[in-house]
Formats: sequence, C-alpha cells, structure tokens
Amino acid sequence: MSDESFSHTESSNAGFTKEIEIPVPWGIISGKVLGDSTNPPVLCIHGWLDNCNTFDKLTPLLPCDKYYVFIDLPGHGLSSSFPVGMFYTHFDFVALINRLTDYFEWKVFSLIGHSMGGNICCVYAGTFPEKVDKLILLDVGGVYPLPMGLEVQHLRLSIKHYLQHETSNRSHKMYTYEKAKERLLGANPSLTEEAANILLERGVKKLEDGRNFVLFTIASTSTYRFLRDFRHNYHVPTGVYAVNGLDFLSRITAETMHIIADDGITKNLNAKKMEVYNYFMDDGFNDCEYYRHVEVKGKHHVHLCHPERVIHPMTSLLERPLRPGLRSESSASKL
Repeated sequence: MSDESFSHTESSNAGFTKEIEIPVPWGIISGKVLGDSTNPPVLCIHGWLDNCNTFDKLTPLLPCDKYYVFIDLPGHGLSSSFPVGMFYTHFDFVALINRLTDYFEWKVFSLIGHSMGGNICCVYAGTFPEKVDKLILLDVGGVYPLPMGLEVQHLRLSIKHYLQHETSNRSHKMYTYEKAKERLLGANPSLTEEAANILLERGVKKLEDGRNFVLFTIASTSTYRFLRDFRHNYHVPTGVYAVNGLDFLSRITAETMHIIADDGITKNLNAKKMEVYNYFMDDGFNDCEYYRHVEVKGKHHVHLCHPERVIHPMTSLLERPLRPGLRSESSASKL
C-alpha cells in the first residue's frame, strides 16, 4: 500500500466516537468516548506501545447501553508524555485510573484492558475492588509473569537506561509511512496490515517541510515519526510481579471475563514465565463474584483483527446487572 492509498478512517472520524482531552498535571490524557454519559461507564485501556485505536473495530459492536471511554496512556498516542526525569511505572498508570474516575465523577465503573492495559486493570481492581463492577481481560494474565529474583536486575537496568536517555540527545527516527508500517508489523506479528494502519493513524506524526508536524496527512513524499515515548522500551523500575501479584489478583471481586487467544500471549512466554502465569491462573481470581475463562482462535491482537471472535463473551458480561453490594447511584459524567 502506498502513502496515497492510505484509507482507514478512525472511529472518531467515522462518527462512532468523540475525541476528548482530559487535563492532568503533566499535560493531557487524550482519548475518545462512545455513548450516553449517563449510562454505566466502561474505561478501556490499550496495551504496551499501542493506543486507543486498538478498540476501533469493537466500537460498533459493543452494547449501546454503556458509556465507553477509550484512553491513550501517558506517552502513547496523543496523550502527553511524562516529563524528562520521571519514570513510567504500572503504579502511575493505576493512579491514572483514579484521576480519570475523579474527573468523570464515577462511583462505580467497569474496565476493559488488552495486554499491559489488562495488567493495569487487574492491579486497580485488586486495589479498589469496591469501585469495579465488570472486568474484561483481553489476552493477558492479569499480572506480568516476571519470575522471582529478577526485580533487582530490572530496577538496575531501568535506572541506568533512564538516566542515559536524559543525556543522550536522542532524536526521533524518521520513516516513510510504508517503512513505519513495516517496522510496526515486524515487531507485532499478531497484526494484520489493516490493524497496523488503524494503530498508525494515532501512532505517528507527519513531518512537513522539515519543520512542522501535521497529524494524519498522507503524501507520497511524507516522512513520519512514532509518537510513543521511547522510554517505554526500557524496563520499568518497579511493578507487580510473581512475588506480589497474587496479593492483587486474589482481592479482585469484579465479575470477570478472561479472554485468551489460542495463539496469543501464552505462546511468547518462556518456561519460567509460563510457570508464573499458570500460578496466577490457578490461584488468582478466586474472589471474583463471577468468573469465566474463554479461549478464542487468534493471535495477541485478536480483538482488533477479529473482533467478532471476542464480542460475544464481552457482551455477555457487560449485559449482566450491577453486581450485588456495589453502590447503585448513578455515575453521571461531566461530559
């Protein structure tokens, strides 16, 4: 596909959703919303190095009686990066969910997360179980299965790389659109060409005349850079792993739909990580008021490449009534 033939129109431009910008102390969280803001809210969080366009193929299929908020995590898509000198951690992303619920004035809400976004959702749901009604996990275990004993090494490497980054004067690499797509597909064999176009629409900027970046304008001579913060390629300094992961998973009470692709995340885990993953599956999620584990045919981005394979179990959970014991007061939004 040449630059001139690029044709994907993201869901906001297609009229399904509306763009939003939410103020945060370091800038903005960008995203999209779908539905009536007086309906029960559902927050949707993408995976590592993706953006909220990952849910574009699901948006026309989701139940209409909910209010969906799709966000770009900090340093992804159109959201602001953390300032230089700060570290990205899963705990910051978990805290971000509370910032968003405060902004929208939600008392109770549901979560949908793919990959890293699912891990963030699980840690939040285990930390604030009284706030989360439904939890949908898309091809993720719920906690990153880092074997015990590697936490010190990860912290050491994280500090080293982050500090080197601050003094490196690293410049953005430039690509033609086709080369950017080739790079994305090479790093993500679970993507189709169409899926790559969908993610790139919110994941790259065009460089025009060597000076100004213009979003989403395609021309044959255009060059592009990826929008994601390069620091996301480094190890996080701290997180939720094998040593403490079960503490969070065992506290989740939300009704949970756990959707795993048969050729997805588990195919990329080595033996030690698979051992941790199985440990979480065997001993985690035991306090969920409702729990189903569903395997679907597909790869890691099955929700984007084949949404018809995941929408039925997703819908079956979202259509269940508010779980007993939660506050039933309306979670009206500010928008």
